[in-house]
Amino acid sequence: MIVIEHLGDIPPGTKCSAVFFDTQKIRREKAFYANLYSENGVHDLAVLRAMVAANVPDDPYWLVSLKSSGGPLGEVSRLHRVDDRTGKILADPAS
Repeated sequence: MIVIEHLGDIPPGTKCSAVFFDTQKIRREKAFYANLYSENGVHDLAVLRAMVAANVPDDPYWLVSLKSSGGPLGEVSRLHRVDDRTGKILADPAS
């Protein structure tokens, strides 16, 4: 899988799962974020759109979860978005 090849440091026993976000799911995800930001006081439409765009890609993607266990912190999950068209990992909006 692209994520494992890209990261290269996946320990044995890591669980991997993926969910495909098509146009319809992306539309629902954008609506969720827009509602969340509106409820938290963002009412300027341009700002709201920019915040949603910064968190939700426009094109279909895979949301990949990698869960490793056995470490001192117990189970650790990492999420990655992978562009469906290019197969490349999308930049994390939080970083």
